[in-house]
Amino acid sequence: MFHRFIRIWEFVGHSLWFTPLLYAIGGAVLSLLAIRLPGEDIIASLPDFWPRFETVETVQDLTSTLLATLVTMTTFALSVTMVVLTLAAGSLGPRTIRNFMGDPKTQNALGSFVGTILFLITGLVLMGGQTDDGAVPQIAAMTGIALFVVSLFVLILFVHHLGRSIVADHVIQKVGANLEETISSSLETLSGPIDNAATESCTLPDAGANTSDRTITAAKSGYVQGIDYDDLLEVAIKHNIRVALTVRAGQHVIAGDIIGEIGKDENNGTKPSDTGPSDTEPTDTRPDAIHDAIAQQIMIGSQRTAMLDIEFALRQLVEVALRALSPGINDPFTAIAVIHRLGRALPQAMDFHYPMGLWRDDQGQERICAHLSDFGGMMNAAFNQIRQSASAKPDVLLPMAEVLESLTGLAKHPKHLEILREHARLIGRAAARDIADATDRKAVERAVNRVLRQQQAKDDYSVS
Repeated sequence: MFHRFIRIWEFVGHSLWFTPLLYAIGGAVLSLLAIRLPGEDIIASLPDFWPRFETVETVQDLTSTLLATLVTMTTFALSVTMVVLTLAAGSLGPRTIRNFMGDPKTQNALGSFVGTILFLITGLVLMGGQTDDGAVPQIAAMTGIALFVVSLFVLILFVHHLGRSIVADHVIQKVGANLEETISSSLETLSGPIDNAATESCTLPDAGANTSDRTITAAKSGYVQGIDYDDLLEVAIKHNIRVALTVRAGQHVIAGDIIGEIGKDENNGTKPSDTGPSDTEPTDTRPDAIHDAIAQQIMIGSQRTAMLDIEFALRQLVEVALRALSPGINDPFTAIAVIHRLGRALPQAMDFHYPMGLWRDDQGQERICAHLSDFGGMMNAAFNQIRQSASAKPDVLLPMAEVLESLTGLAKHPKHLEILREHARLIGRAAARDIADATDRKAVERAVNRVLRQQQAKDDYSVS
């Protein structure tokens, strides 16, 4: 359920309509309260220079003027937002747009405009039913003026914020912070199962070889946005089964693809814990309700989710680097900034030291064995495409080798050293193949050799 909530929250949190909707409701409610508040005593206690309104018609005229001006301001703000989104999509990549749309400052700024507009509209509607000899809504008028002034300053801050938000370094730092948050939150729920799988024999079925009705198939086509392992564990306990999943968050599946297998419990077969067939009944005859219950925990959609898919969060940074390295832009400094930001985030990914996770029930019985992202896959997602695009650029390959050298000193498992060594070799081969100048080529080779020597020294120390 928690993973499903994250999926919904990411959809809502990265939209430009949800926060303004809340502001709009708040503006309408505030207008209802302000119209009905008795303002004569409050206004009388204010200094003489404080503005006062004699008739309802005067307040209506002022509110209409403020409303027209504010609508123009909001139109301008939306136009500026669309321009920024267009520039960001062209220079930084279309997948970075979600970060602009999910920016709380942008959402709150647009929300303040919409909320003030709804306040003024609601006030006009309510004042339209008042007679000329009725009470003048002094509080509503003053509140409308105050909200308009606040919106004016918010517009200035909003334009300033948008101007900063399109700077590549700002985007890189923000996307990198989101990546680190995604890695940290994933580790909170997956570190235990990863350790279990690393110490126990956790095997996955061959998806192409198994065609029995014990197989789990994709309910629809799309990306696996997330898997609710906690609820899936409850399903496995309820039906007394063992579930093996060969897919992970971020993979693309086609409806009908084999994505896992349901196995029998070693002690009790596949019958439910309370009722069901005998222990000797084969697992091929389980009810379709089990399939449906499992399918509900595998969330499949048309696009990937950064909050549940670490490699997708990595690729958002990689896309910025690839755009910068394209011939039309040719901005190696942005690519170098991305490489350094990836180097800051990847040490946390080292805790994903095994490509599978193992979940047990309270009695210690194995219930779920699932494929997960590991450090090797994250390194491939982070560096492969950048290396391929910058194979002839020593100014980009050198920082990559330096980041590998730093990661080597932080490696927590022997397998990490081999992964880092392989990436260093790939950088060395790319330099030997595509860098024409001998001096530049040797500089990259020296950086690669530093990584290999440092790793070899670690291996020798471990052996001793």
